[in-house]
Amino acid sequence: MATSENAAPMLSYDGRVGELYRIFLINLLLTIVTLGIWRFWAITRMRRYIWSRTALDGDRLEYDGTGGQLFVGFLLALVMLAALFGVAAVLGSFLADINIYLGAVPLLLAELTLITLALGARFSAQRYRLGHTIWRGVRGGMQGSMIAYGIRSLLYSLASVVTLGQLLPWAMLRMLERRINASSFGTLRFVSHSRAMPLYLRFLAAFVSILALAAVVLGIVYLLERPLIAMYGHPADQAAMQAQMQSAVVVLIGAWLVIVFGGALISAGFEAAFIRQIVGHTQLGEVQFSSHVSGMDVLKLRLGNVLILVFTLGLGLPFILQRNACFFAVNLLVSGKLDPATLVQSDLPVSRFGEGMFQVLDAGAGII
Repeated sequence: MATSENAAPMLSYDGRVGELYRIFLINLLLTIVTLGIWRFWAITRMRRYIWSRTALDGDRLEYDGTGGQLFVGFLLALVMLAALFGVAAVLGSFLADINIYLGAVPLLLAELTLITLALGARFSAQRYRLGHTIWRGVRGGMQGSMIAYGIRSLLYSLASVVTLGQLLPWAMLRMLERRINASSFGTLRFVSHSRAMPLYLRFLAAFVSILALAAVVLGIVYLLERPLIAMYGHPADQAAMQAQMQSAVVVLIGAWLVIVFGGALISAGFEAAFIRQIVGHTQLGEVQFSSHVSGMDVLKLRLGNVLILVFTLGLGLPFILQRNACFFAVNLLVSGKLDPATLVQSDLPVSRFGEGMFQVLDAGAGII
């Protein structure tokens, strides 16, 4: 990995919450009036604003995706899934007349296909967004198969389950690395070769610490439960039992807070190390990426976003988008220079409806 001593932020973002909020409120009103249909155009308007406020080497990005493309992609994905399960139901009914166990096979295969599509949807969604991102007249792109990505992701997920989660850091890195290596900007390919081993100490620390925190809470519950059971049925001890129960509630709430915030802090440390590892081993031409993001940076972002979402009942979404965009711009560093002469428009096809499956199967709330 190249040194990042002279690394500097690659992106600049100058969006304003007030402008984002104005777009958000208009989108919210139109989404309510159209019974949710406008949300595809709402996502597009948000993206166009954020992209237009983000500059790379002084030149702003452009986003030319449309709400119509997202809407049609969503409908196509619905039709595809309806056809999949419709055929599975008919075939299952036919086979059930032969053998009741055979009748379950088509539905099981349909469920397996659904999981594969859900895992692969992130690949196709990234391909759509990157393909509709333009900088200095040059468009991004991706090559590869959504289905192949989904199958590989499914196999890695099963392997992680079999190893009781111990393969998870390696699997996470390999799948994100696959999406990065499939990406390009013009004819320049992104190249990423990260290592999972440096993450394992942090991962094991997070894994063991969360288990230990859970064990502590269970131990507290057990210790408090014993005197309560002993006092149960003795009227003379009712006042003592009530006081004991109040103390138990306070202790349990305190233990729950320790688990939530302790687990969040530990997880944030692992997430920050993961970001530094994948970003620090990624290149685009002569440009070497890096990041100095810390666990506390990640914790403040995640915790702040959750609090904003909860206490505003979702109406604080523009603040979250603003925070995320600023975080991304500040923490993505580069060494080296991207020579505009090396950027040539590629001949990769531009995905028109590639985000439809993501919209259906992965909640589709992603803006950036």
